[in-house]
Amino acid sequence: MMCDSRVEYDSEALYLNSLPSKISADVPPQYNLNCIFLLDHNRKLPPDDSEPFTRLSSLSFVERANSGFIMRRGLVTGFIAVACSAMVVGWMSWKQGRGSGFIFAVQGLSMAPTLLGEHRIATCRVCDVRWPVGLADDPESVASASVQCFHCGGLADIVENQRPASVVVVHGYDGDQSAMEGNPLRPGDVVALVHENRLRIKRIAAVPGDIVDLDGSYLIVNGDEIPLRMGKERQLEVPLASMPVDLDSQREVSRWAGNGWLRNKSDAEQVAWENAGSDWLIYQHRSIHEGNKVSCIWDDYPCNIGLSRKLQPARRLVLRGVAHTSDRALLQVVFWIGDQPVGLTWEIERDGEFSVSSDEALPVKNVPVTTVAPVALRVVAGDLKLSRLQLSRQIEYRLRPHDDHACYPMELASDEYFVVGDNVPVSLDSRNFGVIHRRDVRGRVSLQASDRKGL
Repeated sequence: MMCDSRVEYDSEALYLNSLPSKISADVPPQYNLNCIFLLDHNRKLPPDDSEPFTRLSSLSFVERANSGFIMRRGLVTGFIAVACSAMVVGWMSWKQGRGSGFIFAVQGLSMAPTLLGEHRIATCRVCDVRWPVGLADDPESVASASVQCFHCGGLADIVENQRPASVVVVHGYDGDQSAMEGNPLRPGDVVALVHENRLRIKRIAAVPGDIVDLDGSYLIVNGDEIPLRMGKERQLEVPLASMPVDLDSQREVSRWAGNGWLRNKSDAEQVAWENAGSDWLIYQHRSIHEGNKVSCIWDDYPCNIGLSRKLQPARRLVLRGVAHTSDRALLQVVFWIGDQPVGLTWEIERDGEFSVSSDEALPVKNVPVTTVAPVALRVVAGDLKLSRLQLSRQIEYRLRPHDDHACYPMELASDEYFVVGDNVPVSLDSRNFGVIHRRDVRGRVSLQASDRKGL
């Protein structure tokens, strides 16, 4: 297989990282070290974004167990007819410009991992990690299909039961653009917009007056990477989700190691690391795309079964876990991001969950991180036990090889917005159809209470 600039899409795609699949026995997965691809046998463009709730069968409640990576279905029984009737009213009100808000069920994969369309669940036979995968045109083919686990490389089964989509609330502008002017859209807002006579869900990346440009293949706005601008001064109504890379409690053999550190495996749900000094505990990554060889962390999306593309090294990471201390302790975490180490140190005074993002870190020197060992931590002072260590990859907005690079930089006019989808490899957004105008926006999107708890 030759590397090229084409990106093929399949309707069987959703959430987390692109992985080998056996959806078709005629098209086996094909990989090599420098050009990691999974070929799609259908060559079909997936349904993009969203449809009115009346097209779907049930509500979806999105939750994440054990730190937010397992999606569970909230069951709605006995009220489907009433709910659907309400959705019809909401949808017709929007069409006539009268409704102030309506409920909307997400379709397809454009906003994964943040918002999910209808999907199925893959469960790994080895490490028991579960994650959503997209729907195929032929449900029977997926029911008996297997995929490679993004976490350990083992075989994962796709369960037959279909899971419902995420449901959001669209707060409409009632056809009154002055309402938007009084409460202007900001980077990071998720909106419902009309493009080619179809309502779509997208995230605002740039607003009027901004300059959208490139740093290599990375999209930047006014010189900053897009995720760093989003939510810089406020909490996002629909927060950016992250995608798991390593769940230490799910591994028999850990990818973490360090002198003076002891891993307690007595309880699979509470695998804990205890330190007996100030040595580093270092994470070494292994790529399932390369036979679990030592590797950088790739920007793959496990849900995108059937996607053909070249993967890129990830450069936005987050480390989560639970800290246990009997007294004050200082913890230092360092990352290898791009071509340099960054890190931060903070004080831990009591037991509790912690989350450290490479976005918050500053350049440091003389730390043991590299491209293939991208995270390390140590206890600078005090005694500390760490459990449920979970390394995740954050969303990065890039151009794809088939996107037009020649139109950048672009400065947005007074009524123009640049929008993106969180499933960067497959989303149809401003990289495809250009900027949108203020008149195209139908309203802001917010999460239902049950969806909000999962993010």
